[in-house]
Amino acid sequence: MTCTAASRLIRLVALGGVVALGAASGIAAFGPAAAAVPYGVASASAGDAGTAVVTSVSFTVDLHAHIPAHPTVHLAVQGQMNFVRHTVTATVTLPRPAFPASVAEALPHGSSITLQTEWVNQHAYMAVPSGWSALADGAPVLSLPTSPSLRRAVMTTLTQSAVALTYAKLLLHELTDAHTAHRVAPRVIGGVAATGTHVELTLAQLLKLVPELSPTMSTYAARLADQTIPATVWVDHRGRLVEVTLADPRRTTAPVTGTVRFSHYGAPAPATVPPATTKPIPPTLAHLLGGWYYF
Repeated sequence: MTCTAASRLIRLVALGGVVALGAASGIAAFGPAAAAVPYGVASASAGDAGTAVVTSVSFTVDLHAHIPAHPTVHLAVQGQMNFVRHTVTATVTLPRPAFPASVAEALPHGSSITLQTEWVNQHAYMAVPSGWSALADGAPVLSLPTSPSLRRAVMTTLTQSAVALTYAKLLLHELTDAHTAHRVAPRVIGGVAATGTHVELTLAQLLKLVPELSPTMSTYAARLADQTIPATVWVDHRGRLVEVTLADPRRTTAPVTGTVRFSHYGAPAPATVPPATTKPIPPTLAHLLGGWYYF
């Protein structure tokens, strides 16, 4: 995986882990079915589930991208998504080795780089990290470049993601064979009682359940076409997705390992509209970041 390919992971989860680029990359790699939620399954069972589609959620991402001939990249993300207002806020922390040495030397010093990003009113923004004022021409917040296609993809995928999170249990049942799925002992995750199922998923199945992994996994589409990916999927008593654990962190041959977790369904998820005078990201800083800031 090249640095450009690896950066797709960051571009995705910076938007919240379940949004625009997940759909775009999934469609490119596997066709529309790879990134789309099976609405027929969800809507047909909605009455039985008795669960309204979620309106907001908090999320954390703790993933390791194992890139051949490169140091393993550890990605940590925390954020919130509001599916009614179509907003996302996220804090992304990257280790300096994620950037080429020449770029890392030009950025302010520190063991890691933290970027605070936000999607609001169909625009993307980045708060300028402490010590980066000179690189940002003194601006506290910068607007990031978007496109009509990206804006459409964000809106569509936020809607799809709300349904996927709400009906994760039904979706998992639809995707997997009952004979290959194994229940695991219940556990409490962030104060929520959850039931878990260990499954072996194909790449296309995994992307339907957790579309935020599409940019990373699409790089490995050909290699993983005939393989299955071990995952443990945890849902709450209403069938909503609580956590997905990918493989075993000790399996360094897996392209991505780690955990994606969702919590605080329905809680307020505010986003602040930056002032109209917000400056666009300067070309110099955009070049240094090389697209890692992107949604």
